[in-house]
Amino acid sequence: MPTTVMHIAGNPRANKDALEAAKAKAREVGETVQTVAKRTDNVKMPEEKQAGPIDVTTLVEKVPKPDAVAAEAEKGYGLMIVGLDKTVARDNEFHDDVTKLAAGFEGPIAVADARDGLLDEPLTSRLSILVPVNGTDVSRRAAEIAVAVARTNRASLTALYVAQAGTKKRRSREAEEAILKDVARLAETYGLQIKTAVRSEIASDQAILKEIARRRNNLIVLGVGRRPGEKLFFGDTAAALLEKSDKSLLFVAS
Repeated sequence: MPTTVMHIAGNPRANKDALEAAKAKAREVGETVQTVAKRTDNVKMPEEKQAGPIDVTTLVEKVPKPDAVAAEAEKGYGLMIVGLDKTVARDNEFHDDVTKLAAGFEGPIAVADARDGLLDEPLTSRLSILVPVNGTDVSRRAAEIAVAVARTNRASLTALYVAQAGTKKRRSREAEEAILKDVARLAETYGLQIKTAVRSEIASDQAILKEIARRRNNLIVLGVGRRPGEKLFFGDTAAALLEKSDKSLLFVAS
């Protein structure tokens, strides 16, 4: 798929030298995209493989501007991935720069917050992924992303169904298992074997954090929905993970 790398320089008064350095950084990230694309091709079946390198465009913006994102989005991109040095402003809120970028894109977005080993060695660290699922469309799409990432990196993958304790309308055990089997079938389509688990806790974030501690996962892929408001907000579970998790996070918002 065609990809644009928009590097945010972070200084509205950046001089010529600083902008040249930012352009070099953008090109470096573009090369990383190509490297990962090649690695992805190596695990694909013959009929899936790329005929050639993907089309990567790089550009530089001095500051995060919704208008710049919106103008680029008019080319028809179906997903925006945001990865900034400053993802979190306070304990459980996204930085204003993340909000500004997200405001310019009306389609699906993914916000990556690299932590721990994945922050230091993103291309060489061994991945172990946890994807919470609950039967909703947003959690299914997050599972699709988690399977794609796991397949490319030959990573271990666990699907976790969180059953809310104390709620009156808890799904039957059969329904919970059906949701997990759906994700397992998705993974098997791409030759992946996954683990599954069910947890019943007071809060979803507690269940997720306990499961990653037990299985030693280092990446949580969480399906979320954008909530109305001036600040980018993905709900209480996402906010709690931003505050409490010491492992990397990838929020997938449809």
